[in-house]
Amino acid sequence: GSSAPHLLEAGGLSPKNRGGIASPPPRSPTGRSHKLSPEGPGKDGVPMWVDGGHTAPASGAMGKEGDGKHGEDAVMADRQAPAVRKPTATAVAAHIPRFFTPRQPSKDAVDSAQGEMSEIDSLFSANPSGLTSETFKPFAVKVCGFPSFFAQELFGKLVLPGQSVVTRAKCMQWWEVHMKHKKPEVRLFHLLRDPKNQFVTRADWKRRLAVLLDTHPGLDFLKATPEFQDRYLECVVERIYYVNNRACNDKLSVHDLTLSNLVRVLKYVDEEQDINKVLDYFSYEHFYVLYCKFWELDADHDFLLDRDDLVKLCNYTLTYRIVDRIFSGACRPLSSGVAEKLGYHDFIWLLLSEEDKTSDTAINYWFRAIDLDDDGYITPYEMEFFYKEQLHRMDCLAQEVVQFEDILCQMTDMVKPAREGYVTVLDLKRCKQAGVFFNVLFNLTKFIQYDQKDPTQIFNERATPELSDWDRYAKVEYQRLAMEEDQGELGDEADWDAQNEGSTPEP
Repeated sequence: GSSAPHLLEAGGLSPKNRGGIASPPPRSPTGRSHKLSPEGPGKDGVPMWVDGGHTAPASGAMGKEGDGKHGEDAVMADRQAPAVRKPTATAVAAHIPRFFTPRQPSKDAVDSAQGEMSEIDSLFSANPSGLTSETFKPFAVKVCGFPSFFAQELFGKLVLPGQSVVTRAKCMQWWEVHMKHKKPEVRLFHLLRDPKNQFVTRADWKRRLAVLLDTHPGLDFLKATPEFQDRYLECVVERIYYVNNRACNDKLSVHDLTLSNLVRVLKYVDEEQDINKVLDYFSYEHFYVLYCKFWELDADHDFLLDRDDLVKLCNYTLTYRIVDRIFSGACRPLSSGVAEKLGYHDFIWLLLSEEDKTSDTAINYWFRAIDLDDDGYITPYEMEFFYKEQLHRMDCLAQEVVQFEDILCQMTDMVKPAREGYVTVLDLKRCKQAGVFFNVLFNLTKFIQYDQKDPTQIFNERATPELSDWDRYAKVEYQRLAMEEDQGELGDEADWDAQNEGSTPEP
């Protein structure tokens, strides 16, 4: 720059004033004092190195060519290979134990393995010839820690072809390889996956959970309708992937299982006779709501939804522009296999995301819909594109129109993006107001409810803090559907009575 020549002329940084040797920084990385440096005088005028309190004279021939390194070279060499300090007595005496030992099980895991080994000994002492399908359940439940409805699946994995019992050697082999010192989630992963794969597919889940339909007392009423058994099972599996499959594909990894609550939920299903109390994944009431909402929209009952069907959802609550983004596959690639059609599985993802916009999956789902150019940011241009239709709806419904400029200021204050004008997924997850953000852009009904501070909504949220938005919605919607069904049955009975009365001959 222009200041360098001026400083050199002033003599402050002149090589002449520094003797041609570069000065070290005020405090070097090796702890060297800046007061005693190679160019500074030491004893008898000899430059000294000072390092950790130990002094050593530099070479007397430092300035002579070929007999030693010049000051700048010596500094760089010392930085690359700093002096080795002799440890003090205190450092030698203090012993810091190693707190992490790779590939070594924890004490709890070792104790648990010893208990499982004792259980195996006890089990085969009572059954020395092997375990049959009737006596195998304790091995699956007490040793491996699986729910009882997975016992038959594990028995099928271990029994040899043509035999009806599982030997101790086979059980020990499975336990040593897949169970010993393993976390419950890793054990579940090895049970569910196909031996050829390192992931769990939807088909794997359906095969393993099919036995639940025949054994759980809360699902006995479904045995008379096999078609609804299949729909219920599809809904359960799809909800599992909705919450836990972070890659949004058909491959549930061991990492996904480790981060999930599936082990706890499966044990709860095994212990609880009322399946509707298991709100995560397995509630039949939740399935009933999802299936009935889909059936209401499917006017021709071909099990596919088009645009005209979907815009009717929740009394035309979604804008046409967001519906177009859903059918384009921006939110999630459609799995119906038919162009411009939404299938049952696609609808499950849509309704779960629509009614609970606070979950990570829902935030990602709607963020991809709003991010028109797929650059990882939601900009004011994209917000305005979706909000224009909201403005038109407000005007048609005689609502107070809120201009986009005012909305943009309020949403910026609410989200507080790290970079102004660029909203990221992380910004929405951090602000805890993602639902409001999305409702402003494409759900006018919920936007008005929030703007007017609907007292019913506020009361429900405060009365049931343990429930998610989806749980509250499913509870209310199930009661409404059940009431409509009861009224329909009463109406049918009244019509039938009226017909009979009209056809009864007079005496």
